[in-house]
Amino acid sequence: MHTYENFWIVAILRGVLALLIGSAVLVVPDLARTLLFLPFAVAIVIISLAVYGVADSVLIFITSFFTSLRPARTALRLQSACGVVVGALFCSIFFDRIQLGWFLYLIALQAFSTAYSEFILARHTSRRHGSRWCFVAAAIALLCGTIYAVAAVLAPGNLPPHQIAALAYGYLAAFGVAQTLMATRMLYTERHAVQLAAGKAGS
Repeated sequence: MHTYENFWIVAILRGVLALLIGSAVLVVPDLARTLLFLPFAVAIVIISLAVYGVADSVLIFITSFFTSLRPARTALRLQSACGVVVGALFCSIFFDRIQLGWFLYLIALQAFSTAYSEFILARHTSRRHGSRWCFVAAAIALLCGTIYAVAAVLAPGNLPPHQIAALAYGYLAAFGVAQTLMATRMLYTERHAVQLAAGKAGS
């Protein structure tokens, strides 16, 4: 039981991390509208996404130790590795080693890898808890990944920086809210089931 509790606690931390970085959607897109602050806004977006990718990958790797389901563990570790690679590529954009036009493709890749692992996890946790809420985070990641992929194909390099910033931070904010609420609900459900089992055992 404690393993599942730890799993949801780390999931809450992932949601809070995404929400904190995603809250920059309130500030950075406006900075990107002004010529004076545009370079700073672009740098903030790239650096924050790189930091998020690496920090979230560490939490994902930790989470993989709290599930007994082998496919879920494998999916989490693949997502962790993908997050580190994407974070490194974001840093490459910052140092002009690859073109800024790849930005949306990298965000789409990160979102799709998140959607895949979250879906694998949701299949397991939804059976355990009997709740479809476990699929919410996966659905949001899949939706945002699709939006980024379509935008990258249809408007490569044509999106203004403030719209790119809004798309990036909007995804993190939405995913963070969904992940935090879902994980909090599942943690409560897990602890409530433990209390009920303890009550039955004591009676």
